[in-house]
Amino acid sequence: MFSSLFNERRRRHLIPVIVLALAAGYLFVLLPLSQRVDQLNEPLNKAWRNLSAALGQTNNLSIDFVGLTNQIDATRQAVVALETARQRAATRSALDAALRERMSAPFQLVDYENERGALQDALRRLAAKHKVTVAPAVFDGFPAHTTDVRQPALLWVQLAFVQELLTAAIQSQVAGIQALSVPSVLTNPPPPNGIRALTEIPLQLELVGEATKVTRFLERLPLRAEEVAAAGLPVTNTNKPALFLERMVLRKQTPDKPEEIRASLRIVGFVFRE
Repeated sequence: MFSSLFNERRRRHLIPVIVLALAAGYLFVLLPLSQRVDQLNEPLNKAWRNLSAALGQTNNLSIDFVGLTNQIDATRQAVVALETARQRAATRSALDAALRERMSAPFQLVDYENERGALQDALRRLAAKHKVTVAPAVFDGFPAHTTDVRQPALLWVQLAFVQELLTAAIQSQVAGIQALSVPSVLTNPPPPNGIRALTEIPLQLELVGEATKVTRFLERLPLRAEEVAAAGLPVTNTNKPALFLERMVLRKQTPDKPEEIRASLRIVGFVFRE
């Protein structure tokens, strides 16, 4: 009987001690541990919320990872398609070796002026042969070296594009070439290595001729030399650059010549640099 009472009293004294021990364990062990776990989990929760917001999914607890995987695959395919298109564009717009060599060599103004004058004389003779009228303003619009020219090496490219443009118009036997201008070179922002990967060369041309002959001239602009020959058009040179029509305005020239039109064209060529 005495032993039983002693054990009962002992249990009564142990219960508060156990409760205090459990409370102390919770306060000093489990609660700090829980807070530490929450702190460690916060970067993951933040990343999860950001991912949900980026995907436009309001339910943070459920993300469509299957759809996300499909989007990633589609993006990869788009990148491949974009790279393929870039390579094709670079191949079509590639400059011939002689022109690239001129661009890489130190620019000599005397050499450029001599080439510019020789080209003008050659175009005058070609125009006379094909009975095409070329206004004096056309030769005044040839690219020239001025204080505004920041990349003189590109003058060689502009001159080559002008040569192809005017030769094509003359060989297409338009009635006349009224005006030519070569606006300032347009370049994309330089990448971190400081090399501009793409340069746009704009040209503006105004000519008069029969609609069929103007159409023939426009058809040959984006073609390479082998494509020009395959289309049955006269080939200007074996290293013909590809040019592209950006904008066109057509007007009737005179009422008594309904087949003749005046075309105001903005044409561009490109220089790709690796």
